[in-house]
Amino acid sequence: MKEMYPLLASLKSEWEVVSDSSSKEPLYHQLYLLLKNTIINGSARYGEQMPTELQLSDAFAVSRITVKRAMDDLAAEKLIARRRGKGSHVTYQYVHEPVKAPLVGMLENLAEMGKHSKVVVLAIEKLVPPAAVREELNLGKDEKAVKVIRVRSNENGQPYAYYVSWTLPQAKGLTKKNIEKKTRLDILKENGIKIVKVEQTLAAENANSLVASQLQVNINTALLSLKRQSFDSSGELVDILYGLYNPKLFTYKMVLGAD
Repeated sequence: MKEMYPLLASLKSEWEVVSDSSSKEPLYHQLYLLLKNTIINGSARYGEQMPTELQLSDAFAVSRITVKRAMDDLAAEKLIARRRGKGSHVTYQYVHEPVKAPLVGMLENLAEMGKHSKVVVLAIEKLVPPAAVREELNLGKDEKAVKVIRVRSNENGQPYAYYVSWTLPQAKGLTKKNIEKKTRLDILKENGIKIVKVEQTLAAENANSLVASQLQVNINTALLSLKRQSFDSSGELVDILYGLYNPKLFTYKMVLGAD
């Protein structure tokens, strides 16, 4: 069987978790939300060619009509451009200005959050990331990273965060058992990896059917979206995390300096 290229393989792994044939939400809209979120969070970068209708149909085991409706909706929102004979390419481009905040306080808050919450790992695997993620992590064309999909709940058992992360493969111990009982910061420390810089981007994103189910909110509920990039002492990007938060159960506070 011919190996899928990274973006399609990554989409397929998420679709296997996200898709819900019993949901009242049509399959084409579930697919549309998955593809839209992949574009908005930068996993499918500006100018990148999207998988073809046939590739998506085969990979996700859905009809060409389902795929076409999803792609048509993306084109209608000007997230992709569809050209006969040239395929569909991403036309969405988001440029953000980073906000500076004290790293020590941020990491302390992350550690504290880990102590007062519970994590359930939905999926974990090592695979070649999409091109945008691969370039950010400075990986070769065929190099793999560890992809983890998980949900975090508060002390009352209420799920409030849905995460997809990519971590460099040299970080050992990223297993379901470890991630569910330790913070990923602690796992990185155990590997001798010290995080000295974090860059975060905040936005908003609608919940697709699986995220809605996992966070116990309605489909299309507006969620707080966060992209976190963590760098080690040598300046190397070692981890990328995409998080979706229920704003009714989670607030994000930053204390900024005057300079």
